[in-house]
Amino acid sequence: MQFDHMNTLYSPIKPRKISDEIVEQIRSLILQGNLKPGESLPPERTLAKSLNVSRVSLREALNTLQSMGLLEIQQGNRTCVRPITTRSIHDPLVSFAKSSAANIMKIFEIRKYLELGVVALAADRATHEQIDYLERLLKEMEEDLRMNRLGARADHEFHTTLADATHNEAYIHVMKTIYDLLQEEHRIAWGGIFRKKNMRKELFEQHKIILEAVKERDPDKGREGALAHLKYVEEKWKAALSL
Repeated sequence: MQFDHMNTLYSPIKPRKISDEIVEQIRSLILQGNLKPGESLPPERTLAKSLNVSRVSLREALNTLQSMGLLEIQQGNRTCVRPITTRSIHDPLVSFAKSSAANIMKIFEIRKYLELGVVALAADRATHEQIDYLERLLKEMEEDLRMNRLGARADHEFHTTLADATHNEAYIHVMKTIYDLLQEEHRIAWGGIFRKKNMRKELFEQHKIILEAVKERDPDKGREGALAHLKYVEEKWKAALSL
């Protein structure tokens, strides 16, 4: 009788499907920050070989992860990691942001104050490899300026690298969600107000100060540099949007 009662405490162990194992592995890599927002997964054939699974099982797992909001399939069947915040806040914020220019600037204000923390943390935590990469991006900006190219790619990559350098997965996902929300306005700004070379030179000098702070491991200098930079960008965006 006693054993009958104890038997009710246990449930039979069911073998897990291969696709569920794949889902768990990729999900863990995303949540632990080993796969970052915007990062592409290897091509299906390569990934299936690495995991030692069939492409059918892999495809089923990728579809599950997509439905969970962790992955998205982009043009050319490219599979990328979505920010973990996207599913919960992205859609309402898109509607809010796109409803008026004033609301876009409210999103920018969130970015401004969050990014002060990003730069301070990056000054404390950036690896030597990340600092080297930021230096290469700054050289790319300088070359873009010299050749009178816009340099929007290096600018965007500089800020996302700073976010990565916080080594805080939650911060990384939140910042990349905000960058994603503002990407259309970012493109418009670079195609409009920042076409002026003198303004791009200002941006270059501001990025240079931020990088100096990260290299010197000076969070206070980083916050000051980031605030000056983002206030400058905020003013230019407001002027462009007639606010």
